[in-house]
Amino acid sequence: MKRRIAGLIVIVAIVSVVAFSGCVEEEAPTPEIPAETSSEVTEPGGEPKIMQPTDEVKQEVALEKFDGGFFSIDKPEGWDIYTAGACSEFAFLIRDDKESLRQIFYFGSAGPVYMNKEQKQIDQQYMNSGGYAIPWIEMPVVDPLTPENFLSQFHLIAQTEVARSFMPQAPKLENLQIISATSQPSFIAGGKTDLIRGIFIQDGKVAEGLFLVTVAQFMPSTGGPGGGTAYGLQIIGVTSPKREFRELENTLVTSVQSFTIAQSYADNCMRQQAETYADILKAGKTLSEASDIIMDGWEKRNKVDDITAEKRSDAILSNERLYDPETGEVYEFKNGFYEKYDINREGYEMNNLKPLPDNDWNLWMKAPLDGYRYVK
Repeated sequence: MKRRIAGLIVIVAIVSVVAFSGCVEEEAPTPEIPAETSSEVTEPGGEPKIMQPTDEVKQEVALEKFDGGFFSIDKPEGWDIYTAGACSEFAFLIRDDKESLRQIFYFGSAGPVYMNKEQKQIDQQYMNSGGYAIPWIEMPVVDPLTPENFLSQFHLIAQTEVARSFMPQAPKLENLQIISATSQPSFIAGGKTDLIRGIFIQDGKVAEGLFLVTVAQFMPSTGGPGGGTAYGLQIIGVTSPKREFRELENTLVTSVQSFTIAQSYADNCMRQQAETYADILKAGKTLSEASDIIMDGWEKRNKVDDITAEKRSDAILSNERLYDPETGEVYEFKNGFYEKYDINREGYEMNNLKPLPDNDWNLWMKAPLDGYRYVK
């Protein structure tokens, strides 16, 4: 018999395996983001806009049953699946080998990470003075400890040696830009859980994703070595190329919802980690319930966030968009094109282009055309 469970999420003792860790201290610089000018989505004339379906990249994805022995999941047909760890440290990644930005992932636990720089310095000094090696010394500092900050550090965690040994295919989530973060009930006492929407870079391309992340303190700072640490728990993510995400999100979350695990495997994990594991099972936070949170959050998202995501994508790619008021077509150019175009309009066959209004949702959701092919 199989049952849905919370993906085997148990905070393990410090002396156990470090499930996932990081060593890079500095973040990559964040691109300058255009300022938002309105929180209301309207027509250019000022009337409230009625949201209508717009041009989207159609990406058909069918699901197929995958039997992993002690677990099963309906994964997108033809996608690769990678697994690592067991019980509290179980993790899986499902990815399209034809497009690595299409992916579903889950990590039962990731860490420990440091909660402040002082604690990391204490641990380093302790080791330098002849103390025992601290296995998580390469961890980044997540201060303050929030789900958003943890997720923003995920690319630093994923590039460490221990992380590559655990799952070399783990997503990097480089240059993550948080679009929104909504607080959710936490499945453990003292934990903090957020549903996060963000865009990031992977393999040089822009991707969009939804992530459910919980963080919790593990060991408080004591002034000595070995304290001041925290974990990321039940880290769930669904991502795709940005242009496809609105089309694929439902299918990806449906795959997460289908995850089941054998009762015998769950019982064995409970025997090994009885107290903590039993508490988490009692909390009833299953991957099915987590997928409901993700789906509900997406359906109730603020449409202003859709526009923000497009603007941040343009900022990362150094692009700008113009539109033709007569046809409604949207065109994409490299930054700086409009400045030159505007003072030389009469030299172009299409001489009426304008920047997109900040709050026109329909225009921002249109898939832009390559402006250099059409504007001559």
